[in-house]
Amino acid sequence: MRPAPANVSVVSQTDGLNGLARQLYDLVVCHNFADMALVADRRSPVILLFHNKLSAEIAIGADTVKRADYLADVTRLARKADMLVFVSESKRDDWGFTTDVIKSSPTMVILPGIDADDFSEYQGDTAKALRIGNYMKEREATLGYSIQEKIIEGFDNTLLGVNPNIDRSVAPQSYDNLKSYFAHHRFYLNTTVDGFEDGYNLAMLEAMASGMPIVSTANKTSPVKDGVEGFISDDRGYLRRKIGELMGDRGLARRMGARAKIKALEMFGIEKFKTAWNKAFGEAVSTRAQKAYGASEKYAK
Repeated sequence: MRPAPANVSVVSQTDGLNGLARQLYDLVVCHNFADMALVADRRSPVILLFHNKLSAEIAIGADTVKRADYLADVTRLARKADMLVFVSESKRDDWGFTTDVIKSSPTMVILPGIDADDFSEYQGDTAKALRIGNYMKEREATLGYSIQEKIIEGFDNTLLGVNPNIDRSVAPQSYDNLKSYFAHHRFYLNTTVDGFEDGYNLAMLEAMASGMPIVSTANKTSPVKDGVEGFISDDRGYLRRKIGELMGDRGLARRMGARAKIKALEMFGIEKFKTAWNKAFGEAVSTRAQKAYGASEKYAK
């Protein structure tokens, strides 16, 4: 849905690893442990990025893996990274990778970054709910698809994303097409599951930055306050009543959406995001240099 930025070159895994072996890259960012295994013994600084909670990954895998066993397997790889970055505090807490566990690899939390200039002005002229997610049924444990279906039953809505097992799901034709849904649909529905996922995802933050109000199930880490940026509750009946109000009152939606936009940009502004990542890059390079110096000192002795 989202295009690669102009300063990004997409290469194959083979070409990327060959370039890394030739030291063409200053730093590597790994998005999972499979990536980490490919580069763990390379000389370049490595950042390991955590998008999900371990609890969520285990739940999505139908609890076929025991937490303690999995952590024992991956901690060795995590220690080889020069920096661990988590996309939220709750995800860092869930993994439990403290300094005592990881030793010489520092950790940081970098929240998502949203650029308000990316989005068109909210209109809310289409009285439909917007829902976005890939593999919603398969990720029930974190996205709450079945709960979402019950909340939105009987209301007009659009589901966007790659969902091969949901016939009515539509894949946007382009990023501009995606942004048009944000601009025109009345509100965004979120049901990320408390305990397994944060109270938001990137699509919800983009909706807020567009000026959309949010209707959400309760989640301790949600940026939404009930009655301010939208409506949030564990009471399904309450949410359905509020959906009815938003469907019938475009002005209410616009007022709440304006507050949602302010909240999103205060908490998840792009400048904070860029500053934090530049700090992470610098610290990862410094950590790798310290490790290399320590290894050379040990070898010299």
